[in-house]
Amino acid sequence: MTAYLITACGAVFLSVIVSFVIPQGKLNGTITFVMRMICIAILVLPLTKLFVVGGQEQEELVDYGYVCDVYSRTQSDALARELEERFGAETECDVVISYDGSDFFVESVTVGITGNYDSLSHEIYEYLREADYINITVYESG
Repeated sequence: MTAYLITACGAVFLSVIVSFVIPQGKLNGTITFVMRMICIAILVLPLTKLFVVGGQEQEELVDYGYVCDVYSRTQSDALARELEERFGAETECDVVISYDGSDFFVESVTVGITGNYDSLSHEIYEYLREADYINITVYESG
């Protein structure tokens, strides 16, 4: 509270000093208006904190399970498109995204290749390993 009072007094004092220093002319009204708006904003600042959701309450409002599910589906679809474009094979991808309390991360990747391809599963596995995926499973379904 003391810091707020010092800031408010400093803003008012600064606006008084500026009103004495600014020249009389066209800019006088504009500069005075800007200084008054700054003073009002500083004085109203504590009221804005009444409408802010606290950090703990905000954490409870987020459904991280749902976010992980949506994120997993979009990443799975994007990976399937990337593999089809890169290797020319139809795949079914399942990228599992998890949340550990501070960050989202890829937990595992499963790729099912539709059809029989010679050593394509090995190539896809190497591609995913080079892309820094972890817990990779690649299989072919005939």
